[in-house]
Amino acid sequence: MPVDHSTSPGISVVVPSWNGRPLLQKFLPSVVESVAAFQAATSLPAEIVIADDHSNDDSARWLGEHYPSIRFETASSRRGFSPTVNRGVRAAKYSWVFVLNNDVALEPNTLCPLIAHFSDPSVFGVVGQVYDAATGILIGGGQYGEFRRGFLGVHKRYFVSEREPPTGVAYLTFWGNGCSTIYDREKFLAIGGFEELFAPYGWEDVEIGIKAWKQGFPTIYEPRSAIWHARSATIGSRFSRQRVRAVYERNRLWAHWMHLDTAEQFMKHAGVLLLKLGFDPLVLRWDTWSSFLQAMREVPHIGTRRKELLAQRRLLLTEVFERIDQQANRPEVRAYSDETAPVRPCPHRY
Repeated sequence: MPVDHSTSPGISVVVPSWNGRPLLQKFLPSVVESVAAFQAATSLPAEIVIADDHSNDDSARWLGEHYPSIRFETASSRRGFSPTVNRGVRAAKYSWVFVLNNDVALEPNTLCPLIAHFSDPSVFGVVGQVYDAATGILIGGGQYGEFRRGFLGVHKRYFVSEREPPTGVAYLTFWGNGCSTIYDREKFLAIGGFEELFAPYGWEDVEIGIKAWKQGFPTIYEPRSAIWHARSATIGSRFSRQRVRAVYERNRLWAHWMHLDTAEQFMKHAGVLLLKLGFDPLVLRWDTWSSFLQAMREVPHIGTRRKELLAQRRLLLTEVFERIDQQANRPEVRAYSDETAPVRPCPHRY
């Protein structure tokens, strides 16, 4: 019997956090302000849930003193990003769940344009216009998808100026970034949430976007919603670059092995992977082998998961790519590059 994940309309902001009190102190006030503005504009309920990953700092005490109405959901052991987010989503009360890093700032009108897209019952998630908190440069917009040179390309971007979007247009994106995407809670839980095997971090946001798209649930890019992200404030400051790269590459392999559709795609993927395994040690890059060996240990689990996903598939990757590509000819859609990226300074001083 299917599990009932239905909830009443409203927003639950789920903030995964690990020893994040300094970041919460810096960024949470803007989130509280944005949630209050959303409630005033819509008369819908909202909540903020801190999904804590077994911190040993003073996050709980600080929140109790400064924001006693915010729920603090902690864990008995440290699990990593995906399990922590999933636990927070399960604890959420309302129908739309905004998964928000603890190093993200919002403005008062960030939330309303995002939830407007859920009037379409097929929508899985919505992501806004993401700027770098330090420089104000746009770093996240809509994402194209492609398969080339044996791997999925997931970082080719486009953007629409927040001053230009026509009313009522839903811009499709291949995936929504894990730092600031709002999801339909019922769909998020029904398709299994973030893959917990991908803990502690990396590619879980891309994978869930692929998983949802292939089941017929698109992700939307909303350029009128501004978000500022202090990139790598948690991962980049606490883990070595080599470790981060190895974990991301391992998870990228798992995502491919779960979601590539055809024998031809697998053959191309295997060929390029073999070339990388042979060449990278020649330039002293051992993380490729480390990632591959870690990935191979979970092949039985990945195979089982792949069979489950194939049974639920409604769209092929190529069909998803085509749907997203169709909007590229719209006059307001612009290819993203360092030269074209707009700048919008963060309204909050950090």
